[in-house]
Amino acid sequence: MKYVSNGRGSIPLITMIALLSISLVVNLPGLAVSPLMGKLEDLFPHSSQLEIQLLTLLPNLVIIPMILLSGKITSLKNQSIILGIGLCIFLFSGVLYCFADSMPMLIGLGALLGIGCGLIVPIAASILSEWFYGRERVKVLGYKSGTSNGIVILATIFVGWAADYSWHAAFTVYLVPIIPLLLLPFMTNSFISKHIRPETPKQIMETAMKDEKGHTGGRKASSISFKHPIYTLMGLILLYIGLTATSMVFTYYLPFTMKHYGLASSEVGIATAMFYVTAMLGGFSLAPYLKLTDKTALYVCILTMLVGLLVLGIFHTLPSYIVGVLLIGLGYGFFQPIIYNKTTQIAPTKADATKFFSYTLAGNYIAISCLPVVVEFFQWVFHNHTADFPYFLNAGILGVIFIIGLIKRRSFVWQTQK
Repeated sequence: MKYVSNGRGSIPLITMIALLSISLVVNLPGLAVSPLMGKLEDLFPHSSQLEIQLLTLLPNLVIIPMILLSGKITSLKNQSIILGIGLCIFLFSGVLYCFADSMPMLIGLGALLGIGCGLIVPIAASILSEWFYGRERVKVLGYKSGTSNGIVILATIFVGWAADYSWHAAFTVYLVPIIPLLLLPFMTNSFISKHIRPETPKQIMETAMKDEKGHTGGRKASSISFKHPIYTLMGLILLYIGLTATSMVFTYYLPFTMKHYGLASSEVGIATAMFYVTAMLGGFSLAPYLKLTDKTALYVCILTMLVGLLVLGIFHTLPSYIVGVLLIGLGYGFFQPIIYNKTTQIAPTKADATKFFSYTLAGNYIAISCLPVVVEFFQWVFHNHTADFPYFLNAGILGVIFIIGLIKRRSFVWQTQK
């Protein structure tokens, strides 16, 4: 059996693959429906616009309370059971999608999908933080982010191909949970505890030397003490909400912007795919990025995304849109696992990790859901409904976040080391 380092010894490679396979699921809800919106509108002509929109909105809305519930009911002892239940619900809804023949059924299955995914989302991150430490944990959380974004690229290509054959076939993308279900035996506490290899004396010495040099995420970081950890977590969640909302603004408004400037709607998919490409690359290359940027990692992410938003707002050609989205995706791919690692460090004990992750990840879905409302509010305040306003608005928000970061640079939320 092949082994990989976990920062305090080594665990089976099959276990790391199994743990990462959970992340194949977390970004899928709503995906199969998005490319089918026009076709479903033709298939169900008597459905209202609200019903069509619910197909993509409802799963994400249901996910939020289920993430919080998962954080409440999940413990180190029942983690595998809750994960298995969530995967089974997700898979069951995917099977039923293939036989759905009415709009109410599709909407109901969207809610069921959200329930299953919501139970899985916080565990996908917390279970990695449970078995990985120090720089290995930072690295594997980057892999997690890269995996969850990379599957979106493959799934989007598959959905587009399958939809040409049958609209029901597109929903087979929701059968992906069968992969982590088959690998579930390799990620149980009993299997890992039985096969984990402790550090050798040489490894212990090397880890201690790294900690003395101040590497974030090592033994020192795992024992960080916060007087009020929940307040620190709130600061981290607010940062996560701000960065997620500003990075996702193009998903709502780019189709309208490209149409406004005379570009084909089919080209929107090309630009959107670029986001997930660089987000995936950012996650998989997190370790060298942190080594290069050190304490300025979050600031570089913000500036990269800010430039990307300005490119979207100023230049109006397909190449410029692709460049803008590439920059936003790169920043997103880097900051997301950094936020995950910090959440792990804030949690007082491993038993609290899933609960803290549930709060952080709920912030992610809240940001995505509230973004259009926030943009519309500022459009009303400034009496500006131009196609470019959302990008300039969010670039301005990132500028404010950057300034706040400079002011609070000594706080744990903003400190990032390789």
